Amino acid sequence: MDSGSNLAYGSATPLIEALIEFEQELEANRHSLGFDLGLIMEQGRAPRYMATPPDVIPFAHAGVDGIHYGFLTDFGLEKDLSQAPIVCVSPVDWTGVWVVARHLQDFLSVVYTENSSLKRYYANGEDYSGHLGQRTPQATDERTQFVRECFRERFSIQPIQDMAAYIDNLRSERKQNEAAPTLNGLGIQRYSTARQHSSTKGALLSVAEPFHWEQQGEAVRELFRSGSYEARLAFIRDAQTRHLFTHSALRAFVAGQLKAMGLSEAAACLEESYYTVIPDTVES
Repeated sequence: MDSGSNLAYGSATPLIEALIEFEQELEANRHSLGFDLGLIMEQGRAPRYMATPPDVIPFAHAGVDGIHYGFLTDFGLEKDLSQAPIVCVSPVDWTGVWVVARHLQDFLSVVYTENSSLKRYYANGEDYSGHLGQRTPQATDERTQFVRECFRERFSIQPIQDMAAYIDNLRSERKQNEAAPTLNGLGIQRYSTARQHSSTKGALLSVAEPFHWEQQGEAVRELFRSGSYEARLAFIRDAQTRHLFTHSALRAFVAGQLKAMGLSEAAACLEESYYTVIPDTVES
């Protein structure tokens, strides 16, 4: 089977391959993991969008509005992809990206239990419950129910008993290990003490449009000269959230800094996410 899963999935490769194989079996019998459960596995190198964080490795998509799912490596902090948090990236959503599951196996439980949380951001469990209460209940047809049960049995899925509580726990667990906040809510997770140069409190560089490299570039250079490791990564997250990487000079500078920080893969992903952007003709 040529699944394309030998690309960058590491320890998660066997489960990714099994999901792709399962989808192929369903399609051979005129069923669909995508149609019935809203999950479409990438069977080759997954495309990146401008909204795809450089430390996210996509592996599947929803088939609508560019929504896709990926492993969040937290800029190399998470080495074992089978245990890496799973995020939803929504290019058309103001939130942009949010954690939807603790790891890949949990992600399958979310897909099985109630997949609306995979395509819509909920700030907390109460937000989720409120939205769920406004929806008109829909009966599951026999076809979808058949696929759901096959999915549950094949991957030994344990349904999530309380999705609202699960969402709250996801948010609180990540916040507890946060070294620096970011605009998109992902934050920068705490690294080893050896990499913490100083407290990031009050040391974060705010970002906003309009951005002009000639006027603001020196502040960015200073951050990468003397700012903490976490503050630099927080700036990268925020700059992407504010779409500042459409500015080629800033993008090139940050890509170079990522390489200098030992994050060459993230640098390549940043460039790949913006490969369709026309280079600036005039830097003002």
